[in-house]
Amino acid sequence: MENHIFLLMLLFLVQYYSVSISASSSNETDQQALLAFKDLLISPSHFLANNWTKNTSFCSWFGVTCSPKRQRVVALALPDMQLQGTISSSLANLSFLSVLNLENNSFHSGIPFGLGHLPRLRVIDVRNNQLQGSIPTSLFQHRRVQVISLAFNKLGGEMWKGPWFVQELRVLNLRNNSFTGIIPPSVGNATKLINFSLAGNRISGNLPKVIGNLSQLATLSLYDNQLIGSIPAPLFNRSSLLLATLAFNSLSGSLFLNEGNIVSNLKFLSVSNNQISGCIPSNISVNDITEEIPRNIGCLSKLEDFLIGDNPIKGTIPASLANISTLQYLSCTRNRLEGPILPELGKLSNLRQLSFGHNYNLTGQIPEAIFNISSLERIAVNFNNLSGTLPTTTGLHLPNLEQLILEGNQLEGEIPLFITNASKLEILELASNYFTGTIPNNLGNLRELQYLFLHHNQLTNEPRDHELQFFNSLVDCRMLGYLEVGHNPLNGVLPNSIGNLSSTIEDLDISNTRINGLIPPIIGNMSGLTELTLGGNNLMGNIPPEIGKLKQLQGLFLPNNKLNGNIPEAGMIPSRLGELQNLQYLDLSNNSFFGQILFSFANLISLEFLDLSLNALSEGEIPSGGVFVNSTLQSFLENKGLCGVNILEVPACPNPGQQSKSKDLVLKVVTLVIISSFLIFLLVSVWIMKRLKKGKSKDVEMVPEIRTHQLVSYHEIQRAINNFDESNLIGVGSSGYVYKGTLSGGIVVAIKILDLEYEEVCKRFDTECEVMRNVRHRNLVPVITTCSSDHIRAFVLQYMSNGSLENCLY
Repeated sequence: MENHIFLLMLLFLVQYYSVSISASSSNETDQQALLAFKDLLISPSHFLANNWTKNTSFCSWFGVTCSPKRQRVVALALPDMQLQGTISSSLANLSFLSVLNLENNSFHSGIPFGLGHLPRLRVIDVRNNQLQGSIPTSLFQHRRVQVISLAFNKLGGEMWKGPWFVQELRVLNLRNNSFTGIIPPSVGNATKLINFSLAGNRISGNLPKVIGNLSQLATLSLYDNQLIGSIPAPLFNRSSLLLATLAFNSLSGSLFLNEGNIVSNLKFLSVSNNQISGCIPSNISVNDITEEIPRNIGCLSKLEDFLIGDNPIKGTIPASLANISTLQYLSCTRNRLEGPILPELGKLSNLRQLSFGHNYNLTGQIPEAIFNISSLERIAVNFNNLSGTLPTTTGLHLPNLEQLILEGNQLEGEIPLFITNASKLEILELASNYFTGTIPNNLGNLRELQYLFLHHNQLTNEPRDHELQFFNSLVDCRMLGYLEVGHNPLNGVLPNSIGNLSSTIEDLDISNTRINGLIPPIIGNMSGLTELTLGGNNLMGNIPPEIGKLKQLQGLFLPNNKLNGNIPEAGMIPSRLGELQNLQYLDLSNNSFFGQILFSFANLISLEFLDLSLNALSEGEIPSGGVFVNSTLQSFLENKGLCGVNILEVPACPNPGQQSKSKDLVLKVVTLVIISSFLIFLLVSVWIMKRLKKGKSKDVEMVPEIRTHQLVSYHEIQRAINNFDESNLIGVGSSGYVYKGTLSGGIVVAIKILDLEYEEVCKRFDTECEVMRNVRHRNLVPVITTCSSDHIRAFVLQYMSNGSLENCLY
């Protein structure tokens, strides 16, 4: 008996010590696996190196959880630790590991394949890292894994095509990687799947119909892939499904099919940017009771978000949409819808966004009921064929409206004042319509306004106001970034208050608005401006030097005005324009600038476009660097006198040495001509004097001396020959023209007008006057008087009624 007791005690001690030795060995294995994992990591301030030490039990280490009895690692959770390095394959030795959470770190390289063989693994979450390579195929055959979350990494390769044995899988989140291939039909084996996300990959092929059999599926996120084919109709017969986003694929076919009595709890549906066709189903809501009740009448009655934009969906807007009382976001942009916007939509009291933009064929008025939905944050019906006026009821109140986008329609009438009561308004787009009246002077009430687009309308200024008063109110819009009021007949002057507009304004467009006067220098205070457009107006004077303070300016457009000044370095177009290093586009065409082109323009490293055409630039060389290298003749048209080497059809500038030699040669020729002319006249004068002395008194015809007659003015000459009428022209010579005219005293005279284009003729005028003054002969026509001014050089001679000597001889 005692021997039996001894043997039992001995057996117990052997088993106890063997278990202890085994547990000690297993614990050491876990510790070594964790230390090997730590050795491949870099942590901020060496946190793990200081915390994970052999001096303490690994079960007390940060992020480590052990089982209470066996002291084995069951969870390793180190999210948001800024860890860098690779995931050690030693983690595959943690045989009791159930949860691995390393999300939001900077792990790289691949996922160790051994992790898929951990028998107790339930959760693997390595989202938001930089992991590469493929998914361990063993994860798709793990019968106990419940969560596989690998989103936002750089993983790739084809999806596992083999059979999926993941009966316990609840979450499969692979979004925003680079996976390819198709969704295998064996995904239907994941019957407990709740969240299925492959968004942001390159998955192709059709949607497997078995997805409609996943009875517990609540979230299906497959947007931004390359899926084709139709949407499986059973998908909408899953009462568990709450969210389905299939946008940005190439799915086609109709949106819904009548497949039995569909009961859906779907709250979010997005199929935007596909090739879905057909019409919006009229049986979309539970209350669309017609003569024949559709079998799936209850479909989508709990919908909150309905996004079907960018599809070739046609037809009219069904009234049944108005019965989905839960609807908050309705987006049907860029479809092919037509017909009116139904007033029944005004019943959607929870609606926050209404978007029917870019359908182009919606007609009729915007229902006033729409403006009574106080929950609305966005109304966008831009680029359609809507007409009529906006409601003018002052009682309308849109306390939550942030965006009112009505651009590109045929709306008319005045801008209603109720708009200025929408205190949260950030975007107001009324451009490209037929709005009339004035721009409201109380837009300053919109303190949150960031975008104001009123261009291309028929808006005017108050007739009694000289300045554009609405700018004074906009000073209070301190968040305004974009202001475009161009292409309206405003007819006014820019006020100085324009310089007090918010420094956040980046784009200011007041082109083609018939504004006149000067550009206010205070405009230089708009320090955030990147684009300034004032073209097509009647602006005069110079460009203020303060423009040079706009250091962020990228585009300056001032064409088709009456601006003037010259462009030398110290000229009236300020040299500070050459300091705008961010300037990319500069258009000063069709003004009245003169002088030279700023050479500093060539130093604007960002300048891509320059237009100085249709001005009066007439001096100097076109710079050869920067934007001028690729400029064409179109940028300098109608600027006479410019020269350069890079621009086709612009004459090259002369070489300084050649220019000096040319000037010397011209000077010599001109000097020789003058001296020769003087000698000829001198000899002729001497000869005539001698002949006069020898002649008889009968040969001398007494005529009034030139000095006895008063000099006549240019205007008298102009009047005498009837404003140079060609009917009074009686002769043309090499040096000018001869007209018949009648002076104010009634004397008929012949007027010889010299051609001022011949410099030599002009220089001989005084000499010829002196000679003709002292010569008297019956065969010489006497000079009565002369006219000399900046505009004309002329001799007034006695008119000979018998014509010229040439007529008599020939």
